[in-house]
Amino acid sequence: MGFFTGIQLYGKAFGILFSRKFWWFLLFPVIILLLLFIGGNILISLAGDSLYGLIEAWVGGISWLQWVTTTTSVLIKIVLRILYFFLFVAFGGYIVLVVMSPVYSWLSERTEAHLTGREFPFSFRQFAWEIFRGILIALRNMIFQLFISFVLFLCSFIPLVGVIAPFAIFFTSAYFYGFAFIDYAIERKRFNVRQSVRYVNKNIGLVTGIGTVFALALMIPALSLAACCFVSLLSVIAGTIAVERMNDKSVK
Repeated sequence: MGFFTGIQLYGKAFGILFSRKFWWFLLFPVIILLLLFIGGNILISLAGDSLYGLIEAWVGGISWLQWVTTTTSVLIKIVLRILYFFLFVAFGGYIVLVVMSPVYSWLSERTEAHLTGREFPFSFRQFAWEIFRGILIALRNMIFQLFISFVLFLCSFIPLVGVIAPFAIFFTSAYFYGFAFIDYAIERKRFNVRQSVRYVNKNIGLVTGIGTVFALALMIPALSLAACCFVSLLSVIAGTIAVERMNDKSVK
């Protein structure tokens, strides 16, 4: 299975997600988005008040600088909101992967049960391990992606190479996102991280195809965070379907 197969699996994933057994998973992105929005605004407010308090204490004894405090308060809140926005643009994909890791683990397990008929008895220890591993893989991939993207960015200043660098950066991101989504199903095969890397690299086209749809969702102006929260559910299902199909082929 190759790159375009990974994209085509979203059709099957869409049918599963919007079925009677799975549609309620769509509630989780709504909850996560509300928590991120409310939590982000609270953090911005607290950070703004703290910085404002420091500046007010500094200029409090200087009468002719009193006007600075009011102006600074407004500027601080604007700067923090802009910073918050750019952090989500730069790391929004991995923020979603980390925050929604428990949902992905559960969704992947339910998808496999739906596809194979196997039931998975609940184990808190196993569930906690899958969440931890999902977060670990996401952070690992983020570090590798940032490093490779930085190297490709430097290469973009080289004539001719600079033309393909943006595409290379995009597909690098797609590969690492696809890795994160497919790993939830791989983990249940009792693969360690090194075995998972080998498994993913053996199917690099398929994995990149799965990650491409998510990477494209991140490029939607203004709505990237909301879009990738919902699309990520499809990505997890598509990744689980891919692993099951590859497993069936290896058995045969």
